[in-house]
Amino acid sequence: MGGLCDYLIKQDIGINCDDLIVPGIEANGVIMNRYDVDFEASITDDMANNVIKTIVLNQGKKAYSIYVPQSNAFNNTTTTMEKGTNRNTFTNDLGFVVLDNDPDVCKNIIDQLANGKFIAIYENKFKNLHKLGTPGDSSFQIVGWYQGLIAETLENNKYSADTDGGWNVLLKETKCPKSGIFLYNTSYSITKQQLQTLLNPQ
Repeated sequence: MGGLCDYLIKQDIGINCDDLIVPGIEANGVIMNRYDVDFEASITDDMANNVIKTIVLNQGKKAYSIYVPQSNAFNNTTTTMEKGTNRNTFTNDLGFVVLDNDPDVCKNIIDQLANGKFIAIYENKFKNLHKLGTPGDSSFQIVGWYQGLIAETLENNKYSADTDGGWNVLLKETKCPKSGIFLYNTSYSITKQQLQTLLNPQ
């Protein structure tokens, strides 16, 4: 039998004066096929605190990098509360551009994004590196963990100044029960090493 869920604020609301929040996302991110994730082996025992410690991929699988060299990298990436009948949930949007358009890009990226489900990790410019106990735990944010990201927009406008004739991509996850999930293991540097392991598994 499940217990009662308490929805009670548990922290003062104010300004982080030690690490002032800043907007934006770094240029490099990671995307993986949701079906390639070993959810049982992944370490999620801190999920109550909105933290995943380690993501494990199935044998022989890997994650893929996303590089967005724009000043507004991952533009249109948002989290929005959605009203529900029994409880409210969150919708995550992940926006980026693919600055290429050849047969390989269409076959290996765009055609797959059109119908697949994905998990992505992006790095916030706000990292909270001076936080006591868990420095840097604001750095790496995960979207798609609960429901999977699916394609909302895949658009190739030959005259777009934003994409230089490449692809505009918007992926969406709906019905997410948490406002934010972060990848964090011990420190910023160790967590970043884990991302490299996902991209280049042994």
